Amino acid sequence: MTTRPVDPVLCMALFVSDTPCFSDPGTDTVRATVHSTLDRLGPDECYARAAEVFGDRPEVALNRIRWARSLCSRAFAIAAAR
Repeated sequence: MTTRPVDPVLCMALFVSDTPCFSDPGTDTVRATVHSTLDRLGPDECYARAAEVFGDRPEVALNRIRWARSLCSRAFAIAAAR
């Protein structure tokens, strides 16, 4: 069994959310946070805010995007048959 990559917009939505990156929210919380952030901001604004953080604070952004990708992979990964 393999997994497909998670849609980057989901990771960006978690990245720009108010969830602290030292937290380890459960799958349901991650999904709810991502969906509410996308509903509130939309994909373009999520990307714009993430780009701003990468420009202003790259040392913070790198750790946060790793955290967001990890949690989104766990929450949204779709198992695919080999």
